[in-house]
Amino acid sequence: MSQFEGSLATKLDVGDMNFPAPMSGGRTGLRLTQPGGVLRGPDKYDVLAHRRRQAQIKARRLLELMEGQSR
Repeated sequence: MSQFEGSLATKLDVGDMNFPAPMSGGRTGLRLTQPGGVLRGPDKYDVLAHRRRQAQIKARRLLELMEGQSR
């Protein structure tokens, strides 16, 4: 078995890659979430519906596990 020495983190060497500077504004096309979990905008209801569906799936799986243990 080989021994591992050093940190688990490795250094990322990107060499001489030149990254283009952002356009005026710096965050074109970047959408950040609102602080504190506040949902705004036209996608708010899509996000809420997705969260609701995910919670229903998790609840169903948990109920199935509980029913399986009680048998």
